[in-house]
Amino acid sequence: MSLDENLVKEAAEEAGLSADAARRAVPVGAVSYLMENEAGLKPDTLFLYDLEVAEDFKPRNTDGEVEEFMLWPLDQVAARIRDSDDFKFNVNLVIIDFLVRHGYLKPEQPDYLDLVMGLRRPL
Repeated sequence: MSLDENLVKEAAEEAGLSADAARRAVPVGAVSYLMENEAGLKPDTLFLYDLEVAEDFKPRNTDGEVEEFMLWPLDQVAARIRDSDDFKFNVNLVIIDFLVRHGYLKPEQPDYLDLVMGLRRPL
C-alpha cells in the first residue's frame, strides 16, 4: 500500500474523513524513533501531514482505535504533553513536531535543540 493510499485509509478509520478530504492533507515531514519490544529495538517512522478542516467538522472514529476527540486550545495541548503521559508516546512526538513547525516551541526554550534533534533520529 502506498503512503497516499494508507493516508486515505487511516483518515477514514481514525477520523471518518472522506477520501477527498484526506487527499487535501499536506505532507510536512516525518519523525523517527526506536521502540523497545521483546525482540529488541524496533525502528519506526511516522509520516506527518497537516490538514485544515472546517470549523464545524466533527471527527468520528470508525475502527475503535481512538478513545475520543476533544478540541483544546494549543496551550492546553502543550501543557498536557509536557505534564502527563495521557497520550501514547509517539503521539507526543507528532504534537511536538507540530508545535515546533508552527512556532509555538521556540529555540529560546530549554531543551529545544534536544527536542528537535530527537524527532529525527537516524534509524
